[in-house]
Amino acid sequence: MRVQSIDEVQATIFREVLGFEELPFLALAASANVGVGLPSAAARFVDPLLLNPLTAHPSAETARLQQDVALGMAPGSGSGDVRLAVLVQSREVLASAAVEQIRRIASDECDVVFIGRQEPFWTKARQRPMKMGASIAPAPYDKRGTTGFFARNAAGKVVVVSNNHVLAGVNQFPIGTRILQQASKDGGTDPADAVGTLSNYIPIQFGAVANAVDAACAELDDGVPFDHSTIYGTAEPPTGVGTVDFSAIGEPELGLEVLKTGMTTGHTEGRVLAVNVNNYAVTMTPGNVARFDGQIVFTARAGSATPFSRRGDSGSLICGSGGSPVALLFAGSETGGEGGLGTTGGCPIAAVLAQLGLSFL
Repeated sequence: MRVQSIDEVQATIFREVLGFEELPFLALAASANVGVGLPSAAARFVDPLLLNPLTAHPSAETARLQQDVALGMAPGSGSGDVRLAVLVQSREVLASAAVEQIRRIASDECDVVFIGRQEPFWTKARQRPMKMGASIAPAPYDKRGTTGFFARNAAGKVVVVSNNHVLAGVNQFPIGTRILQQASKDGGTDPADAVGTLSNYIPIQFGAVANAVDAACAELDDGVPFDHSTIYGTAEPPTGVGTVDFSAIGEPELGLEVLKTGMTTGHTEGRVLAVNVNNYAVTMTPGNVARFDGQIVFTARAGSATPFSRRGDSGSLICGSGGSPVALLFAGSETGGEGGLGTTGGCPIAAVLAQLGLSFL
């Protein structure tokens, strides 16, 4: 089917299978909230449970079809042809009547893939100069994630970019919080390992409004050295295996081969499983699930014996095999996907830059 048909099919599924309410004004509200990267056609459909303040934070432990099915695009059989990607987080849903109904609506032009329950990842040694892929976290935090990349803000200051849930602890830390590399959980201390201060983050929205990014940045202190372009491998000591090409943003084409370096799994390779994924439900904190639209889902390369990502890799910069930035890693599972090795969620890098008001160095 064509891309336009995907939008129509998703709309029908949201209404007839998931029981979402269609509220056109939410498309405008969500667009204002997340900007680049959010398809308004999906944003206007919302789980009615999320409209009630008393039920807007459904527990991830409670199985609900509305949280277990995400919809995106998968490769078709020819040029310009695509298929509906049905990404399922619960094994029980795979053989359900709801999935069969989705197949009928899509005229069986769909790929149903088990991706497992989606959770944010968290991330070990001090690195100077700072390197993409190294441990990072707020000074008072007992969790950690990955140094994503370096950019410049509107004031001309250099910042380090990672996830909201890595640098701001899912909205809990105020602007000005000191940031450590290495993270305190890895032995870092303040002020010895402080590298900067939290300067901006996009609040994670719970309830009816969809998110487009899980992103934050910290302004680096004067004199902190950093390497903004080298892609490091897993070997010790860190050795460059490539260079990020910041001249252009990579297009997340279906099947695109990608790579990343994260603090847990190191340097790994994968591929794009689905794009423009809507209703992507992520457990941001225990009992609190947030919806993301317009996301990219990755999986391990065919035949791989290792996963593309694991906990602690959140914040990693995902690039195409040629080095062009594609996405900011923010979520994933340890089951489903290629070889049952799990799947990985990424925020489109264009949306991250636009939301945080940044430009590449």
